[in-house]
Amino acid sequence: MLSRLQDFLSRHRRKFIVTGVLVGGAYYAARYAQRKLVEMHEKQAREMFERTRRTNHFESTEKTCNQVILGMGEEMCDAVLRECSTDELLQQLRQNPKNKVELWEEMKVVAFTRLATFVYASSMLVIALRVQMNLLGGYIYRDITLEQTRITDEIKQQYLSLIRHFITEDGIRDLTRYIRTQVIAVVKSSMPLSRQLSLNDLEQLFWSLQMAINADTRRDPNSKMTKYLLPSQSSSFSPLLQQMYNETLDLLESEDAIGVCSHNVTRGFVLACDVIAESLGETLQHLPPAEVQKQPEPQQPLKCNQSNSCGSLPSTEAVDNNNMLNINTVLMAMAKLIPIISGITSRGYDSASRTTNLPTQLLSFYLLAEKSKTLGANVYETFSSA
Repeated sequence: MLSRLQDFLSRHRRKFIVTGVLVGGAYYAARYAQRKLVEMHEKQAREMFERTRRTNHFESTEKTCNQVILGMGEEMCDAVLRECSTDELLQQLRQNPKNKVELWEEMKVVAFTRLATFVYASSMLVIALRVQMNLLGGYIYRDITLEQTRITDEIKQQYLSLIRHFITEDGIRDLTRYIRTQVIAVVKSSMPLSRQLSLNDLEQLFWSLQMAINADTRRDPNSKMTKYLLPSQSSSFSPLLQQMYNETLDLLESEDAIGVCSHNVTRGFVLACDVIAESLGETLQHLPPAEVQKQPEPQQPLKCNQSNSCGSLPSTEAVDNNNMLNINTVLMAMAKLIPIISGITSRGYDSASRTTNLPTQLLSFYLLAEKSKTLGANVYETFSSA
């Protein structure tokens, strides 16, 4: 019996060895695949947790950024109003002085300067704070993931206080003075107080002013915004703060930031025209129809009937509503537009204000602008994963 069993094992030894190798290999392969599958699931879980944590931290950073923008936006508006105050001019005009024409000319310059300064300064502040807050948020997130503390409360305070140069030191003042020189060149001589303007003329005027402001390559607020936003380097900067300062400079001087600022400014002047149109409409409601001057309507084409008698077609405006005034055809003297332009920029940021408060409209618009948000998200992504 044993001999036959030994003989059987001897004859089939190769088969038993091959079968054993295959079974053992399959077992270890299954164990290896199981282990790799567990590792892959753990890796996916870690990555999902990491993405969720990063997303939550980014959303928290964005929420804080929006609050900081609105808070510092109020201070920026107050700074612009101080630099472009019309209180003294209005007080002198109420006394009906002999030089009231000169005073109205100065009012014109101040009104356009203040409006343009709000358009540029609001865009620059929003972009700078988007960059700063997301760069800082990226550094903080890296500290969290690496379990270190490079970003101390002192570093945070010193870094975020850099933007105060724009509001409380020379930034707003230098920007206002530069814009004033361009307003004088574009508006003062070419737009006398008696000049009749339509909304389309006003849009062209803002476009000319924007081109003049952007033309100076040394002081253009779009490409040289760091000249106004940030202070010069200081020997008191720590190595980390100096690194963050240099990175902020590079970001604000990048093509992406310049493109976003230029886009915002263009949209800002369009928004200004919309606010002026709304305020102008309210003003016209209180004027007798006889005092409203309109652009001459183009001659209507003749319509001939079957008997060959011809007559002009009724205007579209008359067909729609004889009593409805098309504000785009209204002409108004520059002297009457000045109080409107000055009025929409006479108050600072106020979340409860009416839609004719331009500073509030600009900050709210830039805050929600998709291009600005995308710029901030790209900064956070870069510095949180570096």
